[in-house]
Amino acid sequence: MHFIDTNIFLRYFIKDEKEAENIKVENFFKSIVDGQINCFTNTMVINEIIWVLEKYYGWAKTDVCDNIEFLLNTPNIKIKERALLQKAVNSYRELNIDFMDIYNYFYIKTENEAVIYSFDKHYDRLAKKYGDIERLLP
Repeated sequence: MHFIDTNIFLRYFIKDEKEAENIKVENFFKSIVDGQINCFTNTMVINEIIWVLEKYYGWAKTDVCDNIEFLLNTPNIKIKERALLQKAVNSYRELNIDFMDIYNYFYIKTENEAVIYSFDKHYDRLAKKYGDIERLLP
């Protein structure tokens, strides 16, 4: 099993290189879907993809979320926190809160914890919507 870095996903989504490079990346992902190659990636890569697509390329949030969901649903790419990331993407799509903060909220819940120390008031909004987490100040 091999790791896929951010730039490979970005190349696939953006297709901003030479046509020959884009075809290589397309074929690479076809090989993954067909089961010829098994790969994995992680949450940090997903977060970096989101940041680059929005901040550098100016993509709309809905387009970013659609592409991340596509990635999360791609066969033969192992992502340890797939379910947690799916929850975070679903909430990110509808809320005006940074992806990583939404991810952290759901991560806390998966750890069966109920408290976060933070000055960020948006955790209160998340708690009001989903419950179970209390924001405290240090």
